[in-house]
Amino acid sequence: MTVKLLSPQELRVWHAFRLMHEDVLGRVGRDISQATGLSGTEFGVLSRLAACGKGEMRQQVLASMMAWDKSRLSHQLTRMQERSLIERRRVDGKTVLIALTKLGREKLDAARPVHAASVRRNLLSRLTQEQIDTIVRVSNLLGEEE
Repeated sequence: MTVKLLSPQELRVWHAFRLMHEDVLGRVGRDISQATGLSGTEFGVLSRLAACGKGEMRQQVLASMMAWDKSRLSHQLTRMQERSLIERRRVDGKTVLIALTKLGREKLDAARPVHAASVRRNLLSRLTQEQIDTIVRVSNLLGEEE
């Protein structure tokens, strides 16, 4: 089976999408890191944990939420555990529960206003309301199952 390569126009769309994503995430991640010492990835993990009632969830659920494979998440969590940002607790033979530590919650609380300001500066303030609405519609469309 022969697969047709992307046309120049299709490549422009793909590259624009990737560059926009990488640029904004990079800027926001740098702002968070400079202000708090958390990486953008650590902020993402801590934010998801905090969104749950008690600040804890099963490792498998977290991997699914982040759309990461188990190995990638496991390595990230090991680094975060070494920094005392999270703790792992084995609930039964197979289930691992990930929980925010006091330090993890403090770092997250310090990072949230930095995150908000950075998202506003690096994304929202640079777009019109119509452009924002378009991004949301496109994101919803791309997030749908085929």
